Amino acid sequence: MSVQSEQSQALATKLWSIANDLRNNMDSSKFKDYILGVIFYRYLSERTESYINSILKDDGITYQEALKNEKPAVTVKRWSISALGYVIEPQYLFKTFVEEIKAGEFSIEHFEKGISELTASTIGEDSEVAFDKLFDDMNLQDKDLGKEVSQRTELISKVILKISDIAFGLDEEHVDILGTAYMILIGLFASDAGKKGGEFYSPTCACVLLSRLATVGLDSVDSVCDPCAGSGSLLLQVQAEVPSHNVIHFYAQELNGTTYNLLRMNLIMHGVSHNKFTTYNDDTLRRDNF
Repeated sequence: MSVQSEQSQALATKLWSIANDLRNNMDSSKFKDYILGVIFYRYLSERTESYINSILKDDGITYQEALKNEKPAVTVKRWSISALGYVIEPQYLFKTFVEEIKAGEFSIEHFEKGISELTASTIGEDSEVAFDKLFDDMNLQDKDLGKEVSQRTELISKVILKISDIAFGLDEEHVDILGTAYMILIGLFASDAGKKGGEFYSPTCACVLLSRLATVGLDSVDSVCDPCAGSGSLLLQVQAEVPSHNVIHFYAQELNGTTYNLLRMNLIMHGVSHNKFTTYNDDTLRRDNF
């Protein structure tokens, strides 16, 4: 096992431990949506800060400072939409939520507003399809989280704090480590609950073999399509097997709505830009969109 694989596995083990600590309220197949959703939101938030701060470095101001003034705010938001596909404003950054929790000022309704604003920022943009209803499975009003707002706030606060304690950078190598850990975690959840839903997570060995056979002799891939994509592990394995790791465009179709959301999250977590994948939440046997 490579050092990177060991790091990914170690990170996934930590995340799985968090899931086990916090899922007393509901079945793992349901609680996974909150664990994976919070991880994904943190990724998007820190990706925003990292990207925008790198652009503003020569101007001597931070992302937060730029958005306080109307004129630069408009420009910075366009940068974010163009490069990342979405906007997360400073009051909705993951680290802001962490600060609010520690100060006793956090509310689950504020987190819900942040998710809503992120999704709204994509409406009318090229990224709208990639982010449409992406967080719908993380229902923050679910009574299983707690009957009262205060109870739901307390539980989600624990999830946010525990995930914030795990260090992961967003340089190219660590994005891959985080993305791989995310995929391992999806697999653990799927193994834990998949049989109940009649669904099975594709074994890694099968994905590796098929990907290697499909990419023999190729230095790069123009496009790759999986008509029954699940959470995207096979698609991403193709990218891993190509020497240049260059797949120009990903195409995928998945019937299960929850799995379809994980598919899009997984692609984004592996650094696949919103304009490099086309996905459909549909039944391939009835309607093959490709």
